[in-house]
Amino acid sequence: MSTELEDRHIHDVKVYDSENLLGYLSVVINRDEIKDNPSWRGNVLGSDYLVWGLNHRKVRLEFEDGVELYVVVRSGGSIAPVAAG
Repeated sequence: MSTELEDRHIHDVKVYDSENLLGYLSVVINRDEIKDNPSWRGNVLGSDYLVWGLNHRKVRLEFEDGVELYVVVRSGGSIAPVAAG
């Protein structure tokens, strides 16, 4: 699911730690910005990431269309890109 929010969009994504599926999160991100800006930023909606202990951890996000992003979850639920692997 994707819902528009200003110039960003809300996406429901699968969240993986290593190869383990943790569950689903909603993230606010502009996917067009990802292509053009290597220092893009997004945000996790809600606080499930805290329950899962994801603060300052690298995870893989998988979108409905199969696109995968490796990100680190920072304080306050912000997400930033990191290299895969």
